[in-house]
Amino acid sequence: MKFTTSALFAVIGLATYVKADSYANFFSDTNCNEDGSIGFDMHNEGCFVQAGRKSVYIPNTGLINDQFCLVSTGPDGSCSCQSQAYDFTATGFCHELDPTVGSYRFIHESCGSDNCP
Repeated sequence: MKFTTSALFAVIGLATYVKADSYANFFSDTNCNEDGSIGFDMHNEGCFVQAGRKSVYIPNTGLINDQFCLVSTGPDGSCSCQSQAYDFTATGFCHELDPTVGSYRFIHESCGSDNCP
């Protein structure tokens, strides 16, 4: 069987798309193993509560320079300000969290300055 160059690129592109994941999961332990949450879409900048979580698994989005910011707020459960922020490239890894944080949101860009009082 003979493959054309365009067919080869189509197969490679599909394989990359299938491997890509943009849903982060939060866990109750520091090693991303226990009590995993539902997946949170890192492209959705909405606020969500995951109080008391100790780690988050950041998936590999399949893009080399896919920059995100995980914004953390205080224990009140609102995303009214930024008390902590974590810049990352989505390459597939576990990140330890501060369990006193009440809510989070993802931003698809670099983090700004903290602005909570």
